[in-house]
Amino acid sequence: MAQEQRRGRLSTALRLALYPAFEPVERRRMQSLTIDAENARHSKNYAEAEKLYLTAIQEAQKSSDLATHLHLAQHGLAQVYKEQGRYGEAEKIHWSLLRNAQDSPQPTTLVHAGHMSLAQLYQDQEKFGEAEQHYKAALAETEKLELWPNRAPLASTSIWVAKFYASQRRYAEAEPHFRRTLEILESEESRADSYLPTHLADFAKFYQDQGKNEAAEELYLRALALSEKTHGPESTMTVHAIYELAGFYRATGRYPKAETNYRRALAIVEKTAALQTSLYTKRWSRLRWNRRTLQTLIEGPQLSVGAALDRWAEVYEDQHKYAEAEPLRKRSLDIKEKARGGTLHPTVADALETYAALLRHIGRGTEAADLEARARSIRAKYPKGSYQCQLRAFTRPIRRTLRWRLSTFVNAVFHPSRFHTGQER
Repeated sequence: MAQEQRRGRLSTALRLALYPAFEPVERRRMQSLTIDAENARHSKNYAEAEKLYLTAIQEAQKSSDLATHLHLAQHGLAQVYKEQGRYGEAEKIHWSLLRNAQDSPQPTTLVHAGHMSLAQLYQDQEKFGEAEQHYKAALAETEKLELWPNRAPLASTSIWVAKFYASQRRYAEAEPHFRRTLEILESEESRADSYLPTHLADFAKFYQDQGKNEAAEELYLRALALSEKTHGPESTMTVHAIYELAGFYRATGRYPKAETNYRRALAIVEKTAALQTSLYTKRWSRLRWNRRTLQTLIEGPQLSVGAALDRWAEVYEDQHKYAEAEPLRKRSLDIKEKARGGTLHPTVADALETYAALLRHIGRGTEAADLEARARSIRAKYPKGSYQCQLRAFTRPIRRTLRWRLSTFVNAVFHPSRFHTGQER
């Protein structure tokens, strides 16, 4: 038995390391089409995305083995239509997918997915009655234990429903769903990947929107404490929790507390940025990345520093303390210009305009005019809303070098659970 397990583990490791050598040509073709279509969609090249998805659908319909790829392509096409406001075409596809799932001879989680897609589509159109029906149907699906052996999908769907009701100020109907989500997540509070801190902040916003600030503050503080305990005092999740708490203090006019928290967040992201930059620029590390990828890896943490500076500056600006805000805005602009290629990015134009407005408040109109002129030149080339997402950097298939394949093989042999191989240790 042990020998069979070892043989199975080696076989699985080889398949993973040599992927996609054992993958059928048709599946590789579908993966390529859908990745290219997603890149086009996120870049707002909807004509190209529609063309690629339609091609993928046409090819997937030729074989029953490609049913999963067909579903993904159809769902992607519906998203393309939705983002263009072509709701009728998107609705037709989502209804088709839902009916196919309901007609399946075997129970399937795709029924839940179909109801959720339609609920969100109708909510976007402010067809709240239809949206509510599908949210309720999706919730009912999560009660089917044969499909959902754990309660995570119920928690996830409940938070969607809670936010749906809260967006319409139907607070009495929203609160039980928030509480249900927390009850489920609290039962697994010690899990490192728990979403409990995030949803505690969601619940805090729910109370904040109703002016129940004492209850909201308690939840924000609890979310922060839990993030520190679960993820660490300097983790990204903890920084996010600090931002949520600081934003609450800012919104309620408690500026000293907001400043304290934003100052703390800045110190964390500065330290993280310095460590990550040092890591990525070490000689051995530079060999792993091409020049463009390395630049992106370094830019991300630096832009986080810029964002932290901006948040802190806003607290001073709320209080008309423009002199205190000025060095923060200036440093943020410098970071963005360096990270995003000088004056060739609309993010820089936003920063230029914000800084110029601040300078006018402190009587530095000449400098402000120069910054506004620079911003206008960028806007001429990159109007607001023209930024195209560079998601392709993340959705492009992994570059499977010999080093990558060897590493994958070794890890799959010694740590099969990481790859969901089904082999026992």
